[in-house]
Amino acid sequence: MATLLGSIDATPTPDYRMITIIGGDFDSFGHPDTNAAVLCWAGTEQIQLFSEISTGHRPHVTVEAWDGPAPTDTGEWEAHGHAELHSTSGTLGISIFDERMLTPFMPIGAPGTYTVDVHATGRRRLRALYGQDAWYADELPTGIERFRVRVWRQP
Repeated sequence: MATLLGSIDATPTPDYRMITIIGGDFDSFGHPDTNAAVLCWAGTEQIQLFSEISTGHRPHVTVEAWDGPAPTDTGEWEAHGHAELHSTSGTLGISIFDERMLTPFMPIGAPGTYTVDVHATGRRRLRALYGQDAWYADELPTGIERFRVRVWRQP
């Protein structure tokens, strides 16, 4: 059975639907297809999550590091996706569009190739609330959309 090694979380503001998770050696922004109907994308030292809407809210993002395949989740998630991350640093942190870190870097394991497993919920509710009068309050809506990202090293 796999063991949870650690987790980090933050409430970033998406930029053009994208939420950025980067590794400690990040130095070059990849080019995910933002028009595709995907939940996530990964490359070298980066993971991009795709929010249901482009901006104007703050989803809750949790990133978990596991020492093997994470247990199957039976929760009520609206969307599921996966990708393959190449980590050269063995660390991940949540940032604002690769400009400012929102969390410290979390160790995920030795450098190598990782499975990225993403679940999201709150997307239908977010879409329904978007543009309503209450949407434009003083504070950005926070935590309506939620992402859980699990990563583990491939054998």
